[in-house]
Formats: sequence, structure tokens, C-alpha cells
Amino acid sequence: MLNLVENSRQLKLEVIYEGANITSYISNDIISFSYSDSFNEFDSIELTIENRDNRWLESWEPLKGEKIAANFILTNWENNKEVVLTLGEFYIDDISYSGPPDIVNIKALSVDITSNIMDEKKSRVWENVTLEKIARDIAIENNLELLFLAEFNREFKRSEQKLESSFNYIKRISKEAGISVKIYSNKLILFEDEMYEKTNPVITLDKTNLFSYQLADDDTDTYSGCKITYFDSKLGEKQEATFYTKQRPGYKRGTQRLLFINEEKYVPGETRKQKEEYLAKIAAKALREKNKNAVKGSISILGKEKFISVGDTINLTGLGNKSGKYIITEVQIEYPSYVMNLQIRKVMEDE
Repeated sequence: MLNLVENSRQLKLEVIYEGANITSYISNDIISFSYSDSFNEFDSIELTIENRDNRWLESWEPLKGEKIAANFILTNWENNKEVVLTLGEFYIDDISYSGPPDIVNIKALSVDITSNIMDEKKSRVWENVTLEKIARDIAIENNLELLFLAEFNREFKRSEQKLESSFNYIKRISKEAGISVKIYSNKLILFEDEMYEKTNPVITLDKTNLFSYQLADDDTDTYSGCKITYFDSKLGEKQEATFYTKQRPGYKRGTQRLLFINEEKYVPGETRKQKEEYLAKIAAKALREKNKNAVKGSISILGKEKFISVGDTINLTGLGNKSGKYIITEVQIEYPSYVMNLQIRKVMEDE
């Protein structure tokens, strides 16, 4: 790969293996390194190294579950100083060898693979609980700290985990509530995208700053409104709520397409009005989940001194009607080029 880093700039990869800094031992052997971060997925790294003297098959042989920490050290990048960008701690998940030439490839995830949260299939039932309570129970049993960063805390009369891992289960029921899930740095994090979309852009990028870009309208699954119906056995009647967006994304005004939902889960509230207000929240969340990817794409840039992360917003200019505020949904960083490939989607206008 072409090294896009100018000679006056220096980029160094620091690797700490099981608490020991091994950078000086492997720096000349590193072939490539990549870092990935994504909504609803584990952060990951991939390290490819020359297996000099067969050491990675003998005394240095890595084991699954061992811990790797990685940092980028930038010198003379945007200012005449040294900047350390911490990528985090990762647990080895996959090891492979090939040759000639002799090479070892190590992949690691941001979650401890020895934890049961990913693999152990469970069947159990929660009753009369909130989404936050379920998430807290799962966090506690897996020795994780819970960060619940959502205003909408869905209530459940009954929720069933059916022969699925706790991580897949909490992702499933969170997505139904319009909430994303990540595990990072020993934390189980539940968050609403809107909270990040409201933040100020961390950087403005003109089209001339991009190595490449690709933007597209997703017209297959967008809606102008959502109509939700629910039969309340307590009140003995069917209830309805409809939520409309200002405009169906990517379509001329007046283009109508309704999303219909027959809500079967418990709807809290003592009065008809309270239940309708709750249904309207569900409808708004469902509509937003469908429409949020109306304009999405990818850009490729040279990495910055300030770390750019998933959930950050950026401002794009020079792209006509596609200019504006975007949220980053995935980050991939390549070493030694320090090229950043960003998956992005356009931030929706306030309803």
C-alpha cells in the first residue's frame, strides 16, 4: 500500500502484549495493522507480522483470550508535538499462520472472548421490567459496567430470551426500541443515535480534502409516516397512533408511504391518552429507524491528530445538496498509511 504519510510526519504503532510493551521487538516485522470501530459491533484490530525465526510458533505463540493494547503515536502531524491516540484493549480471537514468507496474522476484539455474553445460549424470561433493568442484569452477570444513554426506556410486561446469547438478545430488543448497543472497555453501552447526532461536528471536510467518496439515496425502505395499532385488553378496545415526518427522505413532497405496525408488546399507561402517547413514541422510533439511512455512503481521508470515532459528527462541504452534517457509523484505520475509511449517514432534520 502506498504510504501517504509525508516524510516530515511520523506515525508509530505501539503494541502492549499482556502488559509488556513489545514495540521495539516487532516494529521492523510489522507488515500491516488495521483498526475497526462500528455501531452495534465490537471494536477490532488485525495485526500481520513477519514470523521471524519462527518465534510466533514457539516461545511467543499467542493464545486466544490474551490481551493486546494498541496506540498510535503521531509526531509533527498537525502541530510540532507528539500526540498519543489510544485505540483501547483487545482480546485475541483468531490466530493464523502462512508462508513462505512466514507470517502470523492476529485478530482481536474489544470484548473478552472468554466471557459468556457472546457465546452462551440462554433461555429465560423477564417480567414487568424496563429495557434498562434487563441491560443492567446482563451487565452485572458479565462483570460489565452499564452505560444507559437513552431517554426512551421501553417497558416490558414480558420479554423472552430464546436460545440466544445475551449480547444478541439485548441487541435485538434494543433495536426494536431504536437503541444501539456496544461493548467497549468493559462497558455495556446502550445509546440513542439522536444523542450523538445533536453534537457539534468534530471537523469540516471539503470535497477537496477527500481521497474518495461515495454517497447514495436508499429508496427501498423509507417512509413518510407510521401508523401503529394496539388492542388493549384492559380497556377492551383497539387504539391507534400515527406519526408523520416532514418529508419522505429523497422524494418530492406529497409522496406518501406509511409504515404499518401491529404492536403486540405491552403498552404501559392507565388512561387511553397515556397509552396513545406511548404508542406515538414507538411509531416515531420505528419511523426514524427506517428512515435514518436515507442518505449514506463512505469517505476516505488521511487520519487526523484528533481521533475521529464512531458517533462523531462531521460537516461535509462542496457536495451540493449532499453537503451537510453526517454521523460516522463505522471507522477503519490502516497502518502504516494512516488512511481512515469512514462509513457515514446524513443526519436527519428535526421532525
